[in-house]
Amino acid sequence: MATFTFEEQRVIIRFLHLRGMKPIETHQQLSETCNDGVMDVKNVHSWVRQFTEGRKSCENKPKEPPSRTSRSEDMVARGEQIVMEDRRLTVRQTATNAGISVGSVDTILHDDLKLRKVSARWVPRKLTDENKASRVAMCQAMLSRDKDMNSAFFSSIVTMDETWMPMFNPETKQQSAQWKHTNSPPPKKFRVTASAEKMMAGMFWDSEGVILTHCVPKGTTVTGKTYEDVLRTKFLPALREKWSKKAAAVLFHHDNAPPHRATRVHQFFEDNNFEVAPHAPYSPDLAPSDFWLFPTLKDTLRGRTFSSCSALATAILQWSQRTPKEAFAAAMQSWHQRCEKCVSLQGDYVEK
Repeated sequence: MATFTFEEQRVIIRFLHLRGMKPIETHQQLSETCNDGVMDVKNVHSWVRQFTEGRKSCENKPKEPPSRTSRSEDMVARGEQIVMEDRRLTVRQTATNAGISVGSVDTILHDDLKLRKVSARWVPRKLTDENKASRVAMCQAMLSRDKDMNSAFFSSIVTMDETWMPMFNPETKQQSAQWKHTNSPPPKKFRVTASAEKMMAGMFWDSEGVILTHCVPKGTTVTGKTYEDVLRTKFLPALREKWSKKAAAVLFHHDNAPPHRATRVHQFFEDNNFEVAPHAPYSPDLAPSDFWLFPTLKDTLRGRTFSSCSALATAILQWSQRTPKEAFAAAMQSWHQRCEKCVSLQGDYVEK
């Protein structure tokens, strides 16, 4: 017996069908005529039915490429519309709304639309157009002044701010990370909170280091009078002792807290030849104490418990002495860069 290909067998099936032979008889005839590889009865019935319905070709139909209806231009546009209407939807929710698979939606969002889901960042305040304009004007004024002073403006500023320092502040989860073997259990960390007892510290510093750390006595409220007293009796002598050249004409920066804007404080500045650098409202991202000094200091002291205000003050002093001068200078340079970025962002908050 000869060996026939499937296409040759179809020719035989069509010939026998045209002669009126039934499918089962056709299969028997094929089995007697062909060697191994004869078509089974089911396929014979299928081809007889197709020839009965009018098919004339015995060749296989070319396979059509798989449909990409899930990633068609219309579906990509539909996916973008769904996500833009509610940016918090999950991939699964988007797939349900679009009526396509999760995998297709994931590919559309990441590959076709180049989208990624990110968490919102906290900002101090919703800035108005007036706030943004004020921030841009301040940054432009400071950058212009820096250019006039051959890039020495920011490094010449003495800045200050106050902050609450808790007697105990727990470590962050990242700070408490530790190495472990693959087969050893993971370490456990019990949830703790910062202590209620705390101390307010005011820090005066510049590009070369901390000039004065003033720990506000317990029960004392920071007012224009107490702030002016600290400037007169503590800060000015400390500045004259450390940087006598700067004491002659101080370029000073602080935020817009009410005690800082008191009339007696402005009078003190005039009497001692202080030039106050501008600071826009609601702008901790443009205050070096807020974006560098205090976060760095507090991270260093996390996990330590202090029994008294004097112990905490000693730890702050030790930190200021151990921190290299280059770190303070880098913070002032970062201030310059943040001003540039604020201008480019048209007054919006500068991210980390």
